[in-house]
Amino acid sequence: MKVNVGLVLKMRKDRAWSQDELAIASGLNLRTIQRIEKEATASLQSIKALASTFDMNIRDLEYEDAEMINELLDKDVLIVMGLGAGKFNELSDDIKGKVVEIDSPWIKVLQKNKPLYLNINHIKRIVPQ
Repeated sequence: MKVNVGLVLKMRKDRAWSQDELAIASGLNLRTIQRIEKEATASLQSIKALASTFDMNIRDLEYEDAEMINELLDKDVLIVMGLGAGKFNELSDDIKGKVVEIDSPWIKVLQKNKPLYLNINHIKRIVPQ
């Protein structure tokens, strides 16, 4: 499941916890915490453990795709693809461009005036530039 990694980081930093301290508090493995913060994905069990640790509802930790992606419309972004797209086609793993259209599950990005259509489910991370 996709996780609102920004919220996880904020909650951890608000408590002045290291990743190791969060792992201990949540009962999760340190590598699991590192993976969650890097990849923004977690199993339901890991999300439950984090929600319990932060005393919040698991729904609060879910990534809100539509709302967050719509905020990127007409903005320059760096898109990190999640499945090693460069191995399967001409796209590299990192794509820089401007988001010009969003039609779930597709996002249209202009890269050097060339339109690219990306499936949102294959995107690992979008970083505004």
